[in-house]
Amino acid sequence: MKYFKYVFLGIYFFIGGIIFSQQIIFKIGDNIIEYISKNPPQYIAEGTFLYNIPDGGIDLLVYKTETSEKDTKFLVQGSTVFGVMQYENNTTKLLYDITGNGKLDISHDSLLIPFWVLSKSAHTKVSRNNNILRYLDNGIKMFNDNDNPYTNDAMRKYVAEFSSLINISTENRDLFYGMLEYYRLAQYPALALMIISELGIRYNERFGNIHPLISLHIAESLINSGNNELPVGYINNVLSTNPNCVPAKVYSWQLEKDPVAKQRKYNELKTNYRNHWIVKQI
Repeated sequence: MKYFKYVFLGIYFFIGGIIFSQQIIFKIGDNIIEYISKNPPQYIAEGTFLYNIPDGGIDLLVYKTETSEKDTKFLVQGSTVFGVMQYENNTTKLLYDITGNGKLDISHDSLLIPFWVLSKSAHTKVSRNNNILRYLDNGIKMFNDNDNPYTNDAMRKYVAEFSSLINISTENRDLFYGMLEYYRLAQYPALALMIISELGIRYNERFGNIHPLISLHIAESLINSGNNELPVGYINNVLSTNPNCVPAKVYSWQLEKDPVAKQRKYNELKTNYRNHWIVKQI
């Protein structure tokens, strides 16, 4: 890490005659905020930008100016700590707080900024004006269209819309960023589930409900994580407001345990939605 610029934070290295360990091994469930409050780092190493926005960079909180790959470092954006970089079993590991409660939730191979970090950013204007609604509605329409959005460029354009709306002039930009982060990390089911679930919680706190697209993605992530019980409730919620949502109907068929009901759902899909890109695959 010798190429980072280090800034002294003005905190003594010795507290009570104890020198902090440089290699601290954290595990999932550990509260890094509690640890830092008792063992504050001395320096900040100015790091790298993931996005070209004021709060799109990651810096490192460290205990000394010259660090090696074995030294534990805390991931921070502004004053918000959201993860750790540590050396374990001859490998550099990244652990993240995905929900914003101070506890480490998951390990991931690449650098990322959890969307809740933008929720806390001074550059984010949180509003009850549901300016993301039409974009989520468009997502439901896109997935419900007969054409496969992954092969006709529609999905790429859709994700690009969220990318263009994380600038500081956009209200609720944290939610747009959350959707962008979900789509970019959807291939990692456990991580994607944490992101979209937390997004659902914050969306509900702000607007009093969970959008059907968010419920659909929560169900997808649960299924992709190997859970076939919890998705049923989310799928039913989608169908209660969008009874012709084909992806939800396909999941409903897929998760159905009763053989008779399962056959009935299959026949309905093949009869009424046979031209849909997902139905063609079953």
